[in-house]
Amino acid sequence: MDNDNQTPESDEIDLMELLQNAWKGRVIAIKMSAVFTLFGILYALSMPNLYMATTTFIPKGQGSGLVGGNLNGLASLAGINLNMSGDNSEISPSLYPMLIKSNPFIETLLKVKVPKDGILIKLQNYLIESNSTPSVLKNLKKYTIGLPSLIKTSLSNENNNIAVLDSIGIIKKLTLKEERIYKSAKELITLSINKNEGFVTLSVSLDNPEVAAIIALNAQNLLQNEVIDFKIKNARKLLTFTEGLYKRKKVIFEALQDELAAFQDQNQNISSRLFQNKLSRLQAEFTIARSVNEELAKRVEQARIQVSKDTPTFTVIEPVIIPNQRTSPKRTIIVLVFSFLGFFLGLGYTLIKEPFAAMRKQVLEGSKTA
Repeated sequence: MDNDNQTPESDEIDLMELLQNAWKGRVIAIKMSAVFTLFGILYALSMPNLYMATTTFIPKGQGSGLVGGNLNGLASLAGINLNMSGDNSEISPSLYPMLIKSNPFIETLLKVKVPKDGILIKLQNYLIESNSTPSVLKNLKKYTIGLPSLIKTSLSNENNNIAVLDSIGIIKKLTLKEERIYKSAKELITLSINKNEGFVTLSVSLDNPEVAAIIALNAQNLLQNEVIDFKIKNARKLLTFTEGLYKRKKVIFEALQDELAAFQDQNQNISSRLFQNKLSRLQAEFTIARSVNEELAKRVEQARIQVSKDTPTFTVIEPVIIPNQRTSPKRTIIVLVFSFLGFFLGLGYTLIKEPFAAMRKQVLEGSKTA
């Protein structure tokens, strides 16, 4: 009975002792919190301001991948094919994130001119200058986390960009410097798709709000042009072929028309059978050429209509604007996180210091006894 009464008392003593140790260690916790707060302030100040330029648009005529794609998926479970997208000669919106991260897309985007110190330079040069700008955070990251990559770069031949020729053709090889620039450009752009509502949001984060807006607008236009070109490439090929054939046949038709007129003018007073036979042949050739010319003219107009019909349209809901407020970093939150982390680390140290010392003492005594 006595042992039962002592157990709660022992637990209460342990709890009070824990609280007393925490209270005794408050000074260490506060000091640790102050040190971490200082590091947090330095870390937050070393981070560059980032501004996000955003645009939102709806790709019309892109049934697959958005709402129509969801309906097709549900219908296929019931064994029904809705065939809402028509042909498959289009880029599904679900592939847009892959498209904007592709090297050909980034290569074109890097050629966009952006302002830098009062002049216009390519985005590629802008990123090179931005990455070469020294900062405390960049140097710390470079010589800690990025040290293995730095050693690998120094040991490799960075200028090795020789093209390789194989059975397919010339394969481009990027230098390590170009790979870093491509990676930096890819990290600037983020794209999200709302499949339920059917809209696409494209965002660009950069330290310069004006440059971020320029890149966002050019990325939007480039993405839309890529989608349009892919969609209407077959119709455009047909239009080009039909127009070329129509121009050639039109030249032949006009030459026959002039030849027939000249023949009639030169032989106005002749009524021989030979004249009538040649006139009939010329008129027959002229009639066939005129029919072919008229038919090709119709085909050209039909091909133009088909190109316009197949061309997808994009409705811009939210156009690109130059942002005024930075989106990151959240310096207040960063400092608070560092402060609380330092406080709890200091508090934890005071709580485990004495038990750890006692445990270490018991291990040492046990080893001596053994």
